[in-house]
Amino acid sequence: MQAHLRDIRFIMVAFLLVIAVFAMAGCGGRLFTYKGDKVTQQNLMVVLKDGNQQGEWKTNELAIKYQYQMTPEILKFAGTVELVGGFAIGFNSVNHLAVYLLFLDNQGIVIENVLIYAGQNNLSIPIPMGFERTIPIPEGTQSISFAYDGELMDLKNHDTTTYNIWLSPS
Repeated sequence: MQAHLRDIRFIMVAFLLVIAVFAMAGCGGRLFTYKGDKVTQQNLMVVLKDGNQQGEWKTNELAIKYQYQMTPEILKFAGTVELVGGFAIGFNSVNHLAVYLLFLDNQGIVIENVLIYAGQNNLSIPIPMGFERTIPIPEGTQSISFAYDGELMDLKNHDTTTYNIWLSPS
């Protein structure tokens, strides 16, 4: 009798795991988002303005040079991503790099995030790395910021050195 109950529990747990996996896959990667996070550093927020604008957003690891054209509903956004400081000369390839554009409300809360650059599979570091996107502007957006996550590599003979870079809004 106990063996039968154990088998039923195993089947129930396996069934629930399968449902959980399908639920996460159905989210299409949207399960991991910056939505609701708050950007607290004013120097990392860019107030959106109508018309054609350009600028540079920079941390000690990454610089994003951008230009955009904003209409009431659409943001045409283009630019380049560059490694800065010692990262630009100390590593010769990118294992992966994801850069996100964050749409913020008037309190710096992330309303939506959009992937604007993705590079992977041991790319040689071609500086700069370009992007161009046309993105619907979420309602309530006042400013933008960025977030990124990546791994840099230096391949020397048989040794590989890696270094993770990342910045999240909060």
